[in-house]
Amino acid sequence: MADSGLPRFTVIIVGGSLVGLTTALALEKAGIDYVLLEKGEIAPHLGASISTYPHTQRVMEQLGVWPEIKGTAAPLGMREHYDSKGKLFEHSAILHEISKLTSQRWTILVERRFMLNCIYNQIGDKSRVHTQTCVATFTETEDGVEVVTDKGETFRGDLLLGADGIHSTIRKLMADKIAITNPASSKELQTGFTSTYNCVFGTSKNARVSDGTQFMPTGGVQNVYYPGFSGIVAIGTPGLAFWFLLVKGDKETRMPEIPKFTEEDLEATIAKYGDYTMGPGYTFKDLWDSRVKANMLALEDGVLRSKWNTGGRVALMGDSVHKSTINAGLGGNLAVEGIVHLVNELVPLVRQCEASGRKPTKSEITTALDTYEEKQRPHAKKIVVMSRYLTRYESMETWWLRLLRRVSPWISDKTKTKVFVDYMNEAPWISFLPSPDEKQELS
Repeated sequence: MADSGLPRFTVIIVGGSLVGLTTALALEKAGIDYVLLEKGEIAPHLGASISTYPHTQRVMEQLGVWPEIKGTAAPLGMREHYDSKGKLFEHSAILHEISKLTSQRWTILVERRFMLNCIYNQIGDKSRVHTQTCVATFTETEDGVEVVTDKGETFRGDLLLGADGIHSTIRKLMADKIAITNPASSKELQTGFTSTYNCVFGTSKNARVSDGTQFMPTGGVQNVYYPGFSGIVAIGTPGLAFWFLLVKGDKETRMPEIPKFTEEDLEATIAKYGDYTMGPGYTFKDLWDSRVKANMLALEDGVLRSKWNTGGRVALMGDSVHKSTINAGLGGNLAVEGIVHLVNELVPLVRQCEASGRKPTKSEITTALDTYEEKQRPHAKKIVVMSRYLTRYESMETWWLRLLRRVSPWISDKTKTKVFVDYMNEAPWISFLPSPDEKQELS
């Protein structure tokens, strides 16, 4: 943007994971000032992985991130489904079909820290990213918003975005501010997510310690179904196996009482389920023994019913407002959709106002934030509910889900693919950057 001599519109982003980094990069591409505050480091090694589908690849192409991801990732292909006796009951080509119908784009599963680093590497001015910076309070006025950190630092801007995940500090501060005037919404902000399933997330070498044999070829995916628990393993990066052991908890819990697990809990879970077969010729214990990193977390899910913004200059994004279980692998993709919906409202507004020699008013910002929520909320509900049922389907939780598992192999891959592709075709791309499909046609 041309320098008008006016103070620049500035966005304060809290959270430096997928949502915060992608939002920062999109704003930088748009020429909008921002600062990003992350309480820890960028891309810590937690053993987690992340999947992206073709509609998210399209956005990563626009942002210039995709070439680095593509250089390491491998497209996921055939998916094998095994029952509790080790019998292959379904051999699915749905991921191939999705690729065919989405301009040959990929479905991938990579280390989360790798993807975060790929996004971070595209940020030009890294001085805007502040690590080891925890937010203590924020104050918003008619003219702006001010954030104070636990170290006493002050950051001032025009918009504050809480991209700080399921345990969002910004969401808690919002709840505290309205506790007296709107206790129902305050309670919803603090208790709006539940958890029924727990998950061991692992990244392992793609070889058994005992004899060095591969678990699967690169690009392979395997699922196994047991009563009350299930497993997934995928070779999304050459040499690495990303795996998940999902176990139903004793009861449903609600925030803030959702449990946190210790290393002892993790080891006890492996001791209990490790000898069960995950795929042909190997067990969960084999994956565990080959691990690079593993962690255990409760799987929260839900969509906050209360408004995602304060009615002013503060809004929530990503896992801080919608969280899905991991079986469908759509949580990160949903978060990217939300980023696109938000920047597609915000950037044209800021540009239009700056062309008129002013900043957007509080009212105009609120309208943009409301529109972002109106567009994102229906997709969030759809993905959260679909993921919830898939988690229960894979652990055969009810009789009718067990029946559906028997029926599933008789439903064609093309029929299943259509459901996913129709959803992906609805997903937005960044309106102020060149269309990724046009760029493909020109290349």
